[in-house]
Amino acid sequence: MIIGIFFIPLYLIGCTKNEESSGETKIFEIANTEQNVGKKDEEVVTLRKHYMILNPPKDLKDLKELVKKYSKNHPVEGEMKVIEGKNRIFYMSFYRESDDLPRDWQPDESYMNTDRMEHHKHDLIASIIWSDAEPQKEYNVYDKSKEGKVIKRMRFIDDQLVE
Repeated sequence: MIIGIFFIPLYLIGCTKNEESSGETKIFEIANTEQNVGKKDEEVVTLRKHYMILNPPKDLKDLKELVKKYSKNHPVEGEMKVIEGKNRIFYMSFYRESDDLPRDWQPDESYMNTDRMEHHKHDLIASIIWSDAEPQKEYNVYDKSKEGKVIKRMRFIDDQLVE
């Protein structure tokens, strides 16, 4: 009876975990991480959005196509109004899931602990940047070791590989 009390909940938890990580690639925005930066006297306003990719493709060209398709299907330009005389810059950053950055991660600004997106650059695997002045999108995709060391990097301007 005691064995059943302990193992049945563990088994059920294990089943739901496996269901969530079924190998399917999913992208979602990491809640509470959007940054909208710009002051009245500055000519530039910046929108930064952060996303998690569950089960990202290993091939860097496939990863680039995945984030390109996601960007096309989830445009962010409409989230920041056009202000005359100001240039808008857009950053979309994509992270892999890890022990340090689990899928339910949230920023922490508590008194004794600080945990922000910039502390997780070792899990950054793709980024897109563009602006009103330079509408061509720059894609950076990375193959990284578990520790975050860059093994391979590819950079694209739209669909053109640059190196």
